[in-house]
Amino acid sequence: MQLQTRLNNNFAKNLIHSTTDFIDRNFDIRFGENDMSQLIQMPMNQLSLFAHQSLENRYLVVITMLNEEQYHGKLIKAVDQNKYIMKITDGFYKIVELDQLKSINLI
Repeated sequence: MQLQTRLNNNFAKNLIHSTTDFIDRNFDIRFGENDMSQLIQMPMNQLSLFAHQSLENRYLVVITMLNEEQYHGKLIKAVDQNKYIMKITDGFYKIVELDQLKSINLI
């Protein structure tokens, strides 16, 4: 009986350990935290350069916002150095502010 209990305890410990390792490796859990400084963002001069080049060459890009929303489309107009208008579909446009972006990537 004692051996059976020890095996069950080891099994439970291994199960808990492997589950917590899996969660730590695969999920970013930050309940209740809203600190924007912990988010990894491209440097502002790099965002500005990528936005300018994407606008000039009409590249199809994916932008990722700081809140992890992603939009696919083309930058069609520069409002100022920090704001661009992005055409996502024929009837849907988005005003994009560079300080609210996490990254710009070519498709």
